Amino acid sequence: MVATQLSALRAATPSFLRATSPILSLHHLDAPAWRAAAEHHRNRVEALVGAALTSPSESGKKQQAAGDTRAQHPIYNFLFTYYSFDPGLLLKYSPGPGVTLRGVGAREPHLYTGRGWTLDSSGSGGSIDPNQCKVAIRRAARVAASVMRRSADRAPHLHCFGLHEWAMLYAPQNSQTAQPNKHQSLPLRLAQDDLNKVVESLPIHCTHFDAYRFFTTDARPLNQVQPEPSRPLQAELEQPGCVHASMDLFRYAVKLWPFLPSTLLADALELAIAARVLDMRASPYDVASIADERFDLSPVRIETEEGRREYQRQQAALASEAKPVRKRLIEAYDVCIEAWDREEAR
Repeated sequence: MVATQLSALRAATPSFLRATSPILSLHHLDAPAWRAAAEHHRNRVEALVGAALTSPSESGKKQQAAGDTRAQHPIYNFLFTYYSFDPGLLLKYSPGPGVTLRGVGAREPHLYTGRGWTLDSSGSGGSIDPNQCKVAIRRAARVAASVMRRSADRAPHLHCFGLHEWAMLYAPQNSQTAQPNKHQSLPLRLAQDDLNKVVESLPIHCTHFDAYRFFTTDARPLNQVQPEPSRPLQAELEQPGCVHASMDLFRYAVKLWPFLPSTLLADALELAIAARVLDMRASPYDVASIADERFDLSPVRIETEEGRREYQRQQAALASEAKPVRKRLIEAYDVCIEAWDREEAR
C-alpha cells in the first residue's frame, strides 16, 4: 500500500524541519541549529535514494557508477533522467527565503551557497534571496504555480488505472515484442498480444500531457480525454488523482529550489518515489524481477477487476498524501512570486 511504502521511506523528521508551511517570518538560525538541519536533510535524502545518488565531490568512477544505477533502476531511472537536474544538489541544505543563517564559515560543503545565496554585511551570515532567481525560471515558475493551483481545486479522477504505461507500449500490429521505450529496459510480465488486448478492452482516461505524449501512435486515438492533452491545455486538464501529477511535484520543487526549503524538496522526492513505485507496479513491466528490499514491487494487475480496485485504493491514498505537499509548494511559489512582483513594480 502507498501508506506503507511512504512509512518505509519516511525518516523520522524533527517537528521544526517538517513545517506545515514553507512561509516563514524572517528569523535567524544559529550554526548548531542549521548544521543539524543540514545533516538531517543529507541523511534523509541519502536514505531515500541510496546508491542512485552521488555527491559532486566524489570521484568520477563513483559518479559513473551512480549514473549507471539510475539508468537501470525502474524507480530512479525516471526521476533522475526524465527530470533534468544535478542529483548532487539534493544533498545541499537551503532554508528557503526569510531565514538568516548565522555562523557560516568560509567553507560549508553541505550548505547551498550558489546563485541566490547572499552573505550579510558581517560576512558570517547569509540568506536566500528569491530576487536572484533567473528570469527564465521565474516565467516557468508562474506557469507551474498555475498548473498546481488549478489542479488542486479539482476532484481527483480515479478511473485511469495506470493505463498510460500500457499505451506507451501498445502495438496492435505486433504480437511478438514490445515497442522500445527509452525510459525502461525491463522485460514485460505478459505477452505483447495480451498487452494489446488490455489496452483495447479498457477505456483510457489520461489527463497528463507528459504521459500522453509518449503514447504510441496507435494508442493516442483510444484516449477518451477531450480535448487532446497538450502543453497549452495542461492547466485545464491536470488533476490531483494523476500519479504523474504527484511525481511532478518533485519536478516543481527542483525547479524552484533553492528558493524553497530543503525539507519541502525532500518531501516532494519522497512522494515522487512512492508514486513511481505504484506507476511501475501497475505497468506491464516485470518490475518484480528487480531485487530491491526497499520497495514492494509485486505487480498490481490492472488487467483484472481486483487489480483495478487495488490500484484505485492506492491512487486515492497517493492523492491524499500529495495534497499537503502541493499546498506547501503553492505557498512557497507564492512567496517568490510576490517578491518578484514587488521587485518588478519598482
